[in-house]
Amino acid sequence: MDILNEILKYKSMSIIGNYKNVGKTTTLNYILKECINKNIILGLTSIGVDGEGVDVVTKTDKPRIYVNRNTIIATANSLALNSDITKEILELTNITTPLGNIVIFRSLSDGYIELAGPSINTQIKYICERLNHFGADLSIVDGALSRKTLGSPSITDSTIFCSGAVINKDINKAIEKIIYEANILNLDKLNDDKFYEIYENIKEYKISLVNKDYSYKCLNINTTLNSSKEIIDSVDENTKYIVVNGIVTNNFINNFIKSGSNYKNITILVSDSTKIFLDKEIFDKFIKLKGSIKVVNKVNLIGLSINPTSIEGYSFDDKYFIDSIQSKTNIKVFNVMNV
Repeated sequence: MDILNEILKYKSMSIIGNYKNVGKTTTLNYILKECINKNIILGLTSIGVDGEGVDVVTKTDKPRIYVNRNTIIATANSLALNSDITKEILELTNITTPLGNIVIFRSLSDGYIELAGPSINTQIKYICERLNHFGADLSIVDGALSRKTLGSPSITDSTIFCSGAVINKDINKAIEKIIYEANILNLDKLNDDKFYEIYENIKEYKISLVNKDYSYKCLNINTTLNSSKEIIDSVDENTKYIVVNGIVTNNFINNFIKSGSNYKNITILVSDSTKIFLDKEIFDKFIKLKGSIKVVNKVNLIGLSINPTSIEGYSFDDKYFIDSIQSKTNIKVFNVMNV
């Protein structure tokens, strides 16, 4: 399967999803199995707890994580002690979790594990670097529900997005939602060399306004939430970019739409697309009204892993579901249960 060749181009990868039971762990287990066949050494960690036999939210059975000998694992020390595999301890970190500090070890035998990694993105990046340091060809971070910020290019080199039938019983609505969320994650990077020359000076500020002559003003705002009026009041006819170092929400964009036409010649620039939390209706309306949203750092979305079966007991025709999604995106779409 060519998605595996794409995965192996990178040193780190995150697996993220937009709902419970969309197949993140199944996708991870597929990659683990295929990499063993190719003698690839994997590093493994997560945000949150994963690998448990029963989903703690839905109380349904879920796939366990099975690792082979030589996998390098970062997890909470209580879970490391409870796993039945033989281990070589490589590092005891000072990163804490509710289940104990993170320990990095090499598996010396095959077996099942549970993962509980850091909850802070900078810590995840550090763990990935340590996994590679200890010999992992590829470090994989298994994401928690709705933590799509894990796909940020500041954390991992590449991302697989998991979704599926569980998000809507209507196949057409499910397809529409999956395509929209994938396209948001895959938003284009701004193509403007002059902007990037000044970006280093403003990237630490929550909100900056860049004018057409590339002069700029950094606003004294601590969060983008509930600050849209102050931002809108600071915009004038010379504003070229509104640079947002934080999340972009429905309320933020709705207030721009209500404010009039100033935004129509302005591009809202987000640090990366994992910070965009917009309903499809709001995003589409903003774009239709000549609004523009681009990113400073593009998420490297290398695949869409699609699960056509829902835990609620219904399933979609696999081929139609996959083909319909693939026809509307240039991102590789696949079902790991049918490759």
